Amino acid sequence: MGTQQDGTACENVFIGLGSNLGDSRQTLIKAWNLLGEQPDVTLGELSAPYLSSPVGMSSSHWFTNAVGRVVARCSPFRLLEILQHVETAFGRVREKESKGYQDRLIDLDLIYFGDVVCDEPRLTLPHPQRTDRLFVLAPLADIAPGFPDPELAAGSTVSQLLDDLRRRIAAGRVTAQELLKGSWSAGS
Repeated sequence: MGTQQDGTACENVFIGLGSNLGDSRQTLIKAWNLLGEQPDVTLGELSAPYLSSPVGMSSSHWFTNAVGRVVARCSPFRLLEILQHVETAFGRVREKESKGYQDRLIDLDLIYFGDVVCDEPRLTLPHPQRTDRLFVLAPLADIAPGFPDPELAAGSTVSQLLDDLRRRIAAGRVTAQELLKGSWSAGS
């Protein structure tokens, strides 16, 4: 199915989900289900949850992260509004004056909207930090290892981006990141 900015269905839309406050695993599942109730969104696969150390911020609370694939029958900008609506339903308040990353009950990020590349004040696609975040690339590789990044040379796949990030972390060129794969069952 093709990628369209005019609202026709796009299958390869990837959403990052994260939380580091409260029962994060349950929050992510509930947010995922609420996202699926939106009229322009059909849920696809959801990766396993990953526990990850905070990146780019100081916090004693680890994150639970996952990535899901959806089919979107709307523009990327409309999908961004839907994601923000779901965040608001869970109590997220975006402070205009706050700078940097903070602990949060829910965070939904649009990682890829098919092959759309856009750099506008409201939305940058693909997500600008995707290539430096294990908590994005590892769960994304679970569900779409061969997805080609539309912005990078030679259509680097998600698996290739993950391998490259692990090499850069091992070489000390990117901040070390701890990541533990879990499951959605209650005991892990």
